[in-house]
Amino acid sequence: MSITKTHQLAGALLLTVMMAGCGDGAGSTANSAAVAGDAAVASESERKTVDGSSSNVALGGVTASIESPRAAKNTGTATDKTSESKSPFPEDDATKTLREIQQLRISAVPTDLAQARTARRERNERIVEMATNVLRLTMNDESRKSQFHQGIGQLLEARFQMALSGTKEDVELFYADVDALTERDPKSIAAAEGMYYIARFAHTKAGMIGRKEPIWFETLSRWAREFGDRFPEQTQRAVSLLFGAARSCELQSAASDDAVLATRMMTESKLCYTALAEKFGTTEQGQEATASLRRLALPGQVLSQFSGPTSDGGFVSADEFPGKPTLIYFWDSESDEFSKDLLPLLEKIRADVSSDRLRIVGVTLDDDESTMNSFMETHSVPGQQIFFPNAEQRSWNSPLVRFWGIANSPTVWLLDAQGKVVSTAADADNLTAWLQKVLK
Repeated sequence: MSITKTHQLAGALLLTVMMAGCGDGAGSTANSAAVAGDAAVASESERKTVDGSSSNVALGGVTASIESPRAAKNTGTATDKTSESKSPFPEDDATKTLREIQQLRISAVPTDLAQARTARRERNERIVEMATNVLRLTMNDESRKSQFHQGIGQLLEARFQMALSGTKEDVELFYADVDALTERDPKSIAAAEGMYYIARFAHTKAGMIGRKEPIWFETLSRWAREFGDRFPEQTQRAVSLLFGAARSCELQSAASDDAVLATRMMTESKLCYTALAEKFGTTEQGQEATASLRRLALPGQVLSQFSGPTSDGGFVSADEFPGKPTLIYFWDSESDEFSKDLLPLLEKIRADVSSDRLRIVGVTLDDDESTMNSFMETHSVPGQQIFFPNAEQRSWNSPLVRFWGIANSPTVWLLDAQGKVVSTAADADNLTAWLQKVLK
C-alpha cells in the first residue's frame, strides 16, 4: 500500500494524534454502519452459492460474502463483552460526539440519486471531523480506550465509504490513514481495524468492477492473508476474510473465459484456502478450506470416497465408475440456473448419449423430500439421484458436500472412462465440449 506525497498530510495528522495517546491493547471496535446506497455492490443476475456470492453482469466480479466489521469483530474477551453493555462514560464531549455520529449514520438522505450521493459525502466528511475530535479527546486517557477505538472505527468507516464512491484522492486519503495506524504500532487494535477495512475495500471493489479489473481479487487475497498472519488472535475476522477471499477467487476463476486469468485466480484461491486450513484448521471455515483443497486437487485423480443412497432406494459408489465416463451434478430444485440452463442440456445429453456410453449421477441439495419429489414429478431429471434419508445430512450438510467443499449449486463434475476426474467446474456453457473429449 503506497501513498502519494500530496496525501501524506492526512496520515501525518492522524499519526500525530495516535502517537500521543492510546491505540494499543484490547478495545472495542466501532458500531459501524453497513455500506449504503451508491457504495453497495450491484446484485443483478446473481449466482446461487452456499455463501451468498454475487456478480454484476457488466463489470462486477463474482464475490463470496465477508462479515461486516461489527459482525466479525473479535469475540471472547472481557473488553468485547463490556463494549456491548451500557457506556460507563460521563456525558462529556467525546460521548456526545460519538452519539451524534451514530445519529448521522442513520439519518435519512434524499431520494434523488445525485442529491443522495452529495448528502452521503457531506455526512462522511462531517464524521471524519467528528471522529478525529474524539481521538483528540480520548487519546491520553487509558480508561477511555474503548471510546478511542470507537472513534478509529467511525473514522475508517467514513473514509471507506468515501473511497468507494469518490475519487482517487479519497482512496489515497483512506490508505494514508491506514498507513498511519500501522506505522504507529503494526500490532495494535487500531492497525488491525485499518487492515480489515482495506481488505473490505478490496472485496467490495472486486464485486463492483472485478470483471474489468481482476487485480482487486489478487489484492483481496493478499490483504486477507496478511491479516491472518499479523492478527491471528482475531480469529473470527481472519477466517471471514480468508474464506471470503478464497471462495471469491475460486468463483471468479470458474467464471473467467481467460485461461491465464483463471489460473491466476485459482492460485490466489488455493493460497487463501491453505492459509485458512493451516492457521485456523479447527474452525468451521478451516474445515471447509481443507475440503475445498481436497476438491481442487481432484482433476487428474481417480475419484474415491464418493458414495450415497439414492432416492429410489438404491446406492451409488465411485467404485462402480471405471468402465465408462460419468457425469455428476449437484443441484437443487430452487435454482433457476439449474432448471433453466443446465437441466435442458442434461435432458438433451441423456437423449443423445446412451446409458452404456455415459453414466449420469445427480446429488440433490434439497432439504425437503417432498420438494424434491414434486420437482422430479414435473421435470425429467436424468440419472440416479443421491439423497440421504437422514434430514441432518441433506442440503449443504450432505456428507458429499462437506467432504468435497462444494461451493455452489449447480456444480458439474466430469469423469473419464477410467474414473479419473477431468473437470470439477463444468457448466452449461462448456459441458458439451468437455463431453466430446471424454466420449471419444
